Amino acid sequence: MTEPAGRRPWRLTGPLGICLGSAVLLVVLSTWAPAAAAAHGDLKLGVVPYKSPRSIVRLYSPLAAYLSRAVGRNVRVVTTTSFNEYLQRIYRRQYDIIVLGSTFYFKAHDRAGYQAVARGYPSFRCGIIVRQDSGITRVEQLRGRRMAAVDSMDRGGYKLQVRALKACGIDPDSDIIFHFRGRHDSVIYSVLSGQDDAGAIRLDALHRKEFDHVLDKLRIIYISPENPQFPFAVRPDMAPELKEKIGAALAAITMAGPDTAAILRRLHLQGIERISDKEMEELRRSRQAEEAGM
Repeated sequence: MTEPAGRRPWRLTGPLGICLGSAVLLVVLSTWAPAAAAAHGDLKLGVVPYKSPRSIVRLYSPLAAYLSRAVGRNVRVVTTTSFNEYLQRIYRRQYDIIVLGSTFYFKAHDRAGYQAVARGYPSFRCGIIVRQDSGITRVEQLRGRRMAAVDSMDRGGYKLQVRALKACGIDPDSDIIFHFRGRHDSVIYSVLSGQDDAGAIRLDALHRKEFDHVLDKLRIIYISPENPQFPFAVRPDMAPELKEKIGAALAAITMAGPDTAAILRRLHLQGIERISDKEMEELRRSRQAEEAGM
């Protein structure tokens, strides 16, 4: 296409042209940069804060190192100091991979679209503990007592135990004085020290080395049915190839190799299996039916 004779094309020259050209370039780069960072930067492994941040990082760093090698991207362990803050970060999609209880998973899936890719095994049980010298041997004796729990949103450290209390005719709102301690180990220590008369925990928390010498001082007065282990889930906008790599890498962690076996032992697991959102939805429906029957 030719320009009309006698007219010159309009162009910006000099300092103004350079400035405007630079501005356009900056806009383009700023638009591209987050996508590039998401594609090539660190992957954040967000772990539910069931222990102190330092303990979480120590426990999950070997898993992060393994995943880094398996997927070719640096994986970094991150967590928070509270369940609420952890959920808020999930809702803002600040984690690429998450490890969390099934109750929190359903929130992450519904609000932020996270998709399950794997889950550890075997299942675990929850319970109520008291001191051996407390004289308490039955759940019915907890009426009017102080009870430590992890958090009001925690299934294994509160909700299942509340269900057990109700089944024994105890109103958890008026008959029990709850103290939320934030961590399973904190609940155990509060019972041992006498700050609380009873504690709501995942029973596998008692398997930690730090409690070996005090197990004979505790009594378990309630044991829940089995519960599936924490699922691993990924962001909904993660590239399908990366999602598949992560799921396959997790499922390849077995007791067969010394390095992978060490990872499982740290997390009190025997293995990790692939799982889908469909299976998680089946779990949701079974829990809803269970609660409706209460």
